[in-house]
Amino acid sequence: MMIRVRRQATLSAFVAIMLAACGGGGGGGGGGGADPLTSSPPVLGSTPGSETTTSSDGSSRTINADCAVTQNLAGARGDNLRIDSVRWLQSVEMPSDDPETRLAGGKAVKLRIDLLASGSPVSPSSRTLRVYDPATGDCTNIAVTGPARVPASRDPESLSTAYTATIPASLVKPGMTAILAFDDSNGRSAAEADATFRVLAPDVAPAVKEVLRIIPLSLLGNLGYVPPDTSRIADLLVRLYPVSQVDVRVEAPMDITTLLLGSLISKGGKLLGSLDLMQNLLDTVDDRCAALNGRQSDPRTAPKCLALIPDNLLFSVSADSGGQYTGLAFVGGITMLTRSVSQVDITGITSPYDYSHWLDYNAMTVAHEYGHLLDLDHANCGGASGLDPRLYSDGRLGGVAGYDAGRNVYFSTSRRNSSGDPMFADVMSYCGKEWVSDRGYLAALAYRSGSAARVSARAGAGSVSVETHQWLKISLAGKDWRMRRAGFAPSTLTASDLRLEVTSDQGVETLPLLAAVMSEHHRGRNFGPFYADLGGRQVMGLRLFSGGVEVARWQASDL
Repeated sequence: MMIRVRRQATLSAFVAIMLAACGGGGGGGGGGGADPLTSSPPVLGSTPGSETTTSSDGSSRTINADCAVTQNLAGARGDNLRIDSVRWLQSVEMPSDDPETRLAGGKAVKLRIDLLASGSPVSPSSRTLRVYDPATGDCTNIAVTGPARVPASRDPESLSTAYTATIPASLVKPGMTAILAFDDSNGRSAAEADATFRVLAPDVAPAVKEVLRIIPLSLLGNLGYVPPDTSRIADLLVRLYPVSQVDVRVEAPMDITTLLLGSLISKGGKLLGSLDLMQNLLDTVDDRCAALNGRQSDPRTAPKCLALIPDNLLFSVSADSGGQYTGLAFVGGITMLTRSVSQVDITGITSPYDYSHWLDYNAMTVAHEYGHLLDLDHANCGGASGLDPRLYSDGRLGGVAGYDAGRNVYFSTSRRNSSGDPMFADVMSYCGKEWVSDRGYLAALAYRSGSAARVSARAGAGSVSVETHQWLKISLAGKDWRMRRAGFAPSTLTASDLRLEVTSDQGVETLPLLAAVMSEHHRGRNFGPFYADLGGRQVMGLRLFSGGVEVARWQASDL
């Protein structure tokens, strides 16, 4: 059984109904007629009451959106000039007219505008994009660039034939609207002008700012590391995920020599550990992370911790195997463990279509594990386990384009390699050149912004009050069980075979212990750490049972 966050689409459904009520297309109706001032029906995607108003002499009209724009009117041009589509580029490409599309607030967004026409006419001299700021009531003009002549078709693999504009992060916020219009001094008929403007009202989540604590691990004097400019790690996560800012804080090193040395195997100048040992280490670092964070109540908003493995330590698949585990994290938790990172971008790689990936492997491991902290599980490519049904079933990117703002590169994920396989795969997979999928991006945004409908991790916890939480974290360290209070449990938990007998003011009760899910092979069920919610009980004693046998007990004074 998996207890998992899910996003409810009530807002999206409402938007879909409103769009259906407004009708299709991008503009209002035509002007002209006997009345010198005529009005069209509301504009698709506009705020209530938006309409077009034609001048008394019929030479122009005004689109009355939050930010007004005037278009010239004249006789029909017959060039079929039209805005074919407008797409948002924010790590992934998202159609502006899809009710499921949602933008991350406080994060710049690039527009891909496919303006098409017949006969390759000269590009319109007037290209207007005005963005309305609901906080100030101001309208900001944004530059729109594009080709010299209007193309007849869309190139899905590049932006070379598209018109583009970038809305700065400061303007991307809930309630923003934008109006986009193309025009020239000659004008065109009202019916043709209808096809050359759009009023856009995107669903924008509040800005999400993340705190990331970096904990270098030390083993026999060797220290884990990241690039000296830690902003590179912050930029990596912003480039891939729906967060606007990552505040990186480097903490004091954590010496793990005593914890691990007696359990490691020396081979080829390296010290080798097992997956079990790696999981124990992640659990221990999680305790350090909780201590650094202080009082927190939700894994979504709590600062995250990245522990860095020094180069002299490997967690090997087996003593005889060259394979190794390079990262581990709690799904829906706050702590991840990866190898050290020396660089983020690989110099010399200028195109995502090149043979090699443009991002460093260890850096992408950090991105992968951070995805787990955003409650994403694995994508089905490369043999990963614990598959997330919200991602594409083949573990790829669904043919949806990706956009790396850090390198200003746009790429079609439908591109295939020399073997005929898709070139790109989900960052949550184990194969291909990895990037975030649109499905993963939106799922992470729903989780991190708090709009996902959370299923309580207290499932099966008896009569605990919904309003009161009193979490315990219980772990097996070697042969000893340890227990501490916790402000929260990870968002994703799974059932275990352990149970906790609680003696309290409510009598003697047996509560289930729910296991955290670790990203590698999902060995959480009977490995732990485990969580129990005591609710409002006044506890006098605890007894832990495994397979019907008592394995540990604590008194009230231990809590």
